[in-house]
Amino acid sequence: MAEKTSYSRHKDNFVATEHYPQIIPKQRTRCVICKHEIDANDESIFSDFNCNVRAFQKEKFKVWRCPKCKTIHSLDIVDIAPYYEKYPIADSILTWEMRLCYGKLFRQLSKHGFSKAHSILDYGCANGLFIEYLKQKGFSKCYGYDPYADGDGFGNEAILDSAPFDYILLQDVIEHVEEPTELLSKLDNLLAPGGYILIGTPNAANIDLTKPNTSDFYNPIHAPYHFHIYTPQTLQYLGNCQNWQAIEFRDRAYHDTPWMGVNTRAWNQYQRLCDGSLDTIHEPIELRKVLTSYKMIFYVFFGYWLSYHTEMSMMFRKAKNADNS
Repeated sequence: MAEKTSYSRHKDNFVATEHYPQIIPKQRTRCVICKHEIDANDESIFSDFNCNVRAFQKEKFKVWRCPKCKTIHSLDIVDIAPYYEKYPIADSILTWEMRLCYGKLFRQLSKHGFSKAHSILDYGCANGLFIEYLKQKGFSKCYGYDPYADGDGFGNEAILDSAPFDYILLQDVIEHVEEPTELLSKLDNLLAPGGYILIGTPNAANIDLTKPNTSDFYNPIHAPYHFHIYTPQTLQYLGNCQNWQAIEFRDRAYHDTPWMGVNTRAWNQYQRLCDGSLDTIHEPIELRKVLTSYKMIFYVFFGYWLSYHTEMSMMFRKAKNADNS
């Protein structure tokens, strides 16, 4: 009833699109965590970020940081499906660099007991590279699902019928979701009692909104694909709402490694040497640009130790019994 009243009072701020036929607000003016409401007419609270995907680089989007809980939000709600049609990761392959990164992710899971005896769901798996990596290591109970994937492949919801899963990976997904509590509640139903869920996502606490032209910050903002970006505190809050226990926190992305050249600062610098788009990371490396840039060579060797820590991961565990005690 309250939602209908809100719509009747503010119907000019709502929109329906082809991919979102239901009535939804045009703008995110209320924090999804603490419900703080902003004045959309106050331009001083916004920062403008260009899209970092090549096909949409000329498009600019407003983002704002909640003054209370520090969560970052993208203001304008767009029909996001057309943006995914040009998403560069769809054409990526399992390179040696990705194997190094997935090795780090695999070890993080293994630290908490993950083995070939367990089942795992990679929710939001894109083209399933991590599932491919696990299968090549001899894991058989690994499943991938992505709501934006083809219905004949990873987009087939029948994959979820293999639940309950012992482990769930939610890597670079929760920031793409309008209602995080709804997603986590769905995953709670798919997670076995005593199971683990690893959530990897940007870290709003370390993103500088005053530097929208710097790839170290416009990459984690990733407008308009990222709807809400959380701090460690607000991410833990979301997990606690599902009665999950946070058991480990890391202030780096899985793809930020100490291996030479395989770190976030190096990738961001290489991106700047090219056209600034995310697409360059998923294309063959232009060695001439790497070898003729002193700054690039510096970050290849030392970038890991100069990280801005703009990404994070948190491991949660679900209670073993129904009453979550």
